Amino acid sequence: MKRNHLLLFALVLLPRSGAAAQEVADFIYLPAARLEAAVSAASVAAPAPLLANTLEQRDDHASIMVRRTESSAPELHEEFDDLYIVEQGAAVLVYGGSYAGGENTQPGEWRGGAISGAQRQALAPGDVVVVPANVAHAVEIAPGGSIIYHVVKVRRGK
Repeated sequence: MKRNHLLLFALVLLPRSGAAAQEVADFIYLPAARLEAAVSAASVAAPAPLLANTLEQRDDHASIMVRRTESSAPELHEEFDDLYIVEQGAAVLVYGGSYAGGENTQPGEWRGGAISGAQRQALAPGDVVVVPANVAHAVEIAPGGSIIYHVVKVRRGK
C-alpha cells in the first residue's frame, strides 16, 4: 500500500510538460454577496422566458447568472466548456446525441436545430454539471416551472 502512495505522490509532484503560465490579469473574484445579489435579482425579475445577467466577461471565460421560465433551444459550443451550478428551481438538461440543423450564430457557436439520441439529467438546487465543448445541450423547463443557475463558460485548453 505504501508503494502505491509513493507512486501517486511522485506522479503528483512531477513537473507537467506544456503547462503555460497564466497571467494575473486572468484572475477573477466574484464575492458571494455579488452572486447572492444576482440570484436575488433573478428571483424577483419579471416573468420573462429568459434573463441572463453577465457578471464577468473575458475572451476565454464568462460568468453568467441565468433564469429560465421556458425551455432553451439546443446549443453547441465548439471551444467552450459550460459549468452549471443550480441555485433555485428545477429543469432537465438534455445533452449529447446527434446535433443537426442549428444556425452558426458566431464563430464556434451553434443555436437552434435539434438533438436526437440525447441523454437526460434532472437538475435541482446544489447540482453542478460540466458540459464539455462540442456536446450539444438544452435546458427543458416543465410548464409553470423555472430554474436559476450560474453558468461559467471556459474556453477549452485554458
